[in-house]
Amino acid sequence: MPLIGEGDPPPVELVNAHGSAKVILTCDHASGVIPRALGSLGLERARLRGHVCWDIGAAELGRALSAMLDAPLVLAGYSRLVIDLNRGLDDPTLVSVISDGAIIAGNRNVTAEDKARRADAFYHPYHDAIDGLIEGFESRGIAPAMIPLHSFTSFLNGRKRPWQFGILWRRDARIAKPLIERLRARAGLNVGDNEPYSGRNGCGYSLEAHAEARGLPHALVEIRQDLIETKEGATGCAGILAEALAGILDDAGLYRVRHF
Repeated sequence: MPLIGEGDPPPVELVNAHGSAKVILTCDHASGVIPRALGSLGLERARLRGHVCWDIGAAELGRALSAMLDAPLVLAGYSRLVIDLNRGLDDPTLVSVISDGAIIAGNRNVTAEDKARRADAFYHPYHDAIDGLIEGFESRGIAPAMIPLHSFTSFLNGRKRPWQFGILWRRDARIAKPLIERLRARAGLNVGDNEPYSGRNGCGYSLEAHAEARGLPHALVEIRQDLIETKEGATGCAGILAEALAGILDDAGLYRVRHF
């Protein structure tokens, strides 16, 4: 039985593929969809709507930001519980059995062959789409910037997270540092420098494989989910982010290959 059947969405969606900006937006965890062939993976309906399945609000944020910057956007079509697009193929959490305390029963007995089938159906099309966009820029002599978009939960272990925006980076500060400064200059905005997660130990497979390995300028953006769970909230945060990024992305000197 094919993993993607009739009526299921495609594994990847390209938005504004021919946008004029020299930046690629990505969203590894844009969707909470599970293909019909995999049922519910043994999860209750409430869990299927929760953050264990996807980054709430990130896709709507990406669509709004793509329009504001006129930038191409790559959206994942399926839940990270099917296969996590921000993990290497050899990562033990590529197909998770436990996520935020929830047992993913449908992933308990996944074999190497099952993982390979999921990778062929969902993982490779997504990463091939990103590679295709990058190669299109490179064919025109442009080293594009890459900005992955994620969201994080308002509470963790019973404690409220104060940050509204988080910027993750490891060695390449070309976008991250000025972006943090510009966002922090906005009154009332609490911006985390490698918070609530640290990029010092790595920002995940997607950014590292596509941008860091190529020496492309990059920064990962995380926004708290309660701020972008509605369309209005996502659009508002996209506007804040677009305004902060404008002066950074306008610098022609940014688009150069550099390895740090």
